[in-house]
Amino acid sequence: MYKKITGALVAFFLCISVFAQDISKDDFKLNFYGFVRTDFYLDTYKGNDVAHEDFYLVPLYTGQDANGEDLNEQTSANLTALASRLGLKIQGPELLGAKTSAVFEFDFGGITKSEPTLFRIRHAYVVFNWEKDKLMVGQGWHPFFGGGVFPAVGAFNTGAPFQAFNRSPQVRYDYNFGKMSVAAAAVYESQYTSKSFDSGSYSTANQAKRNGIWPELTLTAEYKSNGLTIGAGGEIKQIKPRMSTTGTAGTYKADEYLTSKAAMGYLKYQSEMFQLTAKTFYGQNMTHLCILGGYAVATKDAETGAETYTNYNTSSSLLNIVYGKKWQVGMFVAYLKNLGTTDEVYNNSGAALTAGLLPNIQEAARGSVHLAYNISKLRFVAECEVTSANYGIGGFDFSDGTYADTHWTTNKRVSLSMVYAF
Repeated sequence: MYKKITGALVAFFLCISVFAQDISKDDFKLNFYGFVRTDFYLDTYKGNDVAHEDFYLVPLYTGQDANGEDLNEQTSANLTALASRLGLKIQGPELLGAKTSAVFEFDFGGITKSEPTLFRIRHAYVVFNWEKDKLMVGQGWHPFFGGGVFPAVGAFNTGAPFQAFNRSPQVRYDYNFGKMSVAAAAVYESQYTSKSFDSGSYSTANQAKRNGIWPELTLTAEYKSNGLTIGAGGEIKQIKPRMSTTGTAGTYKADEYLTSKAAMGYLKYQSEMFQLTAKTFYGQNMTHLCILGGYAVATKDAETGAETYTNYNTSSSLLNIVYGKKWQVGMFVAYLKNLGTTDEVYNNSGAALTAGLLPNIQEAARGSVHLAYNISKLRFVAECEVTSANYGIGGFDFSDGTYADTHWTTNKRVSLSMVYAF
């Protein structure tokens, strides 16, 4: 096994010279694929989102006006084709006793909210496939996305922030025992990142993970039989929230890291006309998975500014049911709970120092129904989606990072989509 992995990695990084010596163009088969997707959507509450709110997570509470009305509770509508994508599948020659293939895939979804139309990379990886095992090197779906087990909804968000949503650079090894398979992966971050306290010219989106040095490590297992899929997995990651700290005695190089852990489990049953998906996540600081939460400063040294950190713990569960083939109806329900921090939070003159994806949300929920009509490669979808988030607004408890006073926000979305696949 070790020889296979080592050999495959060497072949991957030296593939140009190998191809030049032994392989002709006839050994490769190229297949373009993708779709043109146009979405119309109407929202009643401005959200935390990307891609001009096409990828909507939760309603974003920013306070109330003089009349006691939510400032962001305003209706908006848009028509966009940002979710369209183009991909290339490459079937290559046999190398090291393995069938080789590669995937390049792009879309126009952008990387940040300020660049919503940026042409970006989605997938870029090479696969070495032996009889019972395979090795994937490059950027692809994070193992917690669940492979083929994810919600079938009309929304571009695919169930996020209740469902893990992440594509990352990784080295992943899968072994197949028949109906059972296991996979181990070493993952770094690119577009979907853990948050850092740092800012400035040296700060980048994935800095916290890069400075954490070690890759995120995941281990997953999956069982498939007669339309039934059951899976589970765990992950551990390390980040470095700051490069430097400042106290009364000056500025010092930081050397504190934060370790976080997470687990997931899922079940899927699929027949010709019916599909049921159930999934649950429990973990710490799952911001890089587009799941709400993060971390907070636990202690702070006044003289040096040196900090320690504590994770926010989050649980999220979802259920998705779809029936039909040409005509499809589907429903999605999900609930997320902020379980607070593992340790006490540092009291910074009455305020907490936190980082992450809206760790002040105490709980969130979503319900949606959709109707789809499929004609060969053409698909029409109409969906109604209601997403609510309960924000902490007062009475912060430094013992566990939660709030006594909260405020519910709700977005009602109506969307119409047309997808032409090729």
